[in-house]
Amino acid sequence: MVIQYRKDGLTQQEIADLLQTTRSNISLIQKSANENIRLAKEALAYVYSQNSTLVCTLSAGSELTREAYTIYKSARQLNIKVQYDTSALINRIMLAVPEKLAGTAVKEDINIYLNTTGIIYVY
Repeated sequence: MVIQYRKDGLTQQEIADLLQTTRSNISLIQKSANENIRLAKEALAYVYSQNSTLVCTLSAGSELTREAYTIYKSARQLNIKVQYDTSALINRIMLAVPEKLAGTAVKEDINIYLNTTGIIYVY
């Protein structure tokens, strides 16, 4: 509920008032929930990557918009057709691992997997 309330724009204090608790308790709940979400995303990415091929790794310090070419080139070498245009590919990566990006700059290495039908998984 805390995450949904925050998504709806409520402050931690407003949520605390609604749930009759303290703002610091809401802060702890929110941090814990966000960590659980992060761990779940990592677990899902791992499971999906087991049925996929590591196509390439986007290196920290690179630019995502330029790295799209690397993904297409690497996939082509593996005879996999990527099922996304460049814009959709970049958006999918940005949504999957926002913590590894600063805008379109890659802050941490990003592993790009594709299954045989060209669906991307980011880990």
